[in-house]
Amino acid sequence: MKNNAKMMTSLLLMGSLITPQLHAQTAPTPPLNAPDAAAEAPVPPIELRAGRGHRGGYPGGQFRDSRHSSDRREELGDSQGPRGPREPRGPRERGALTALTTLTGTVGELKGNDDFILDGFLLKTAAGSTTLVKFPAHLGQSIQQAVKSGNSVSISGISETGLDGESIFRMTSLTAGKTTILDAPPTPPTTPPAAPSAATVTGKIADYQLDRAGRVNGFTLTASGDAKTIIRIPADVAYQLTNLATKGSTITVQGYPKILREGQVQLEKVNILRPTILTINGQQYLIR
Repeated sequence: MKNNAKMMTSLLLMGSLITPQLHAQTAPTPPLNAPDAAAEAPVPPIELRAGRGHRGGYPGGQFRDSRHSSDRREELGDSQGPRGPREPRGPRERGALTALTTLTGTVGELKGNDDFILDGFLLKTAAGSTTLVKFPAHLGQSIQQAVKSGNSVSISGISETGLDGESIFRMTSLTAGKTTILDAPPTPPTTPPAAPSAATVTGKIADYQLDRAGRVNGFTLTASGDAKTIIRIPADVAYQLTNLATKGSTITVQGYPKILREGQVQLEKVNILRPTILTINGQQYLIR
């Protein structure tokens, strides 16, 4: 009896070891005629993308196919306000008190950003120097209504250094006569703005544009019957594009026009288009 019990115990232990192996070996196999998912996947278009780690784009201006790229996509946005280079602020510690200074003088030429939106003016002081005064673009309409060229103003703010080394006076308040304008955040709109409609335009590249750091950030497109149109693209993508489409090349652009926000003023009538797809010589390129 003892021998029989030992034999039964041994058989049970062997069964517990064999059973998992049988289950593992009997895993279902796909049918022979099953389609290959990878073979049927649609081929994505070629992407023009901003390279990470390369200030001027990918070495040699090469394009990268999205199927073989693991870089994180850089999305176009309109924080922009416009997404352009920001002037570096002066050396200030976070949370530290910063002393304000006051300048007085007369208003000179009005200045705009890369999209021709009013965000500054030249101030001629009594000492004969000229200072570039900068303010948020949403204050443009208020300042344009309050001051004209030659008006005397008093400005409080902070001195900073711009991206190109130019001295900038960052306005916190402006007084012109009995009018005072403060650097306050924009007022939220009572109704959300309508989403921009997609647009398509075909024309020739008249010229490439440079940002304040000297990098290509877009190009001017000449199209019959249209006002001046600027195609605004990231500097790294533009670097790749200049190797493919030179001045005078015909190009079709699909994208969305820039809509002025509340309080913004455009100094020159220019259509700003942020593209999603470019067509050059019959080949489409996706902007990322």
